[in-house]
Amino acid sequence: MKVIAIILGFIACFFAGSYWQKYKLLESRPVQLTEPLALQTNPEAIGELPKGTILYPYSSNGSIDTFIVFVNTKSLDLLIPHKFEQQFTIAPIDGYVE
Repeated sequence: MKVIAIILGFIACFFAGSYWQKYKLLESRPVQLTEPLALQTNPEAIGELPKGTILYPYSSNGSIDTFIVFVNTKSLDLLIPHKFEQQFTIAPIDGYVE
């Protein structure tokens, strides 16, 4: 009986941790761009986030931080579904200042 209680406790802790990680974004401290940030997915695809854009921290890995930007649009006809080989793949865009 103790083994079952311990296993259920571990399962509950796992799901509580997953829930906490998923919604941690809502409690993070957003940052604001002080100058435009160039974005690039490949040499031909270069864009820009304007000064004042709010970025939400997602993860930090030593020298590289990853942020989330929320975009509102009515141009849904420009969007098509994209399927990755791996289900939980994230494809970040490189951002830099020129």
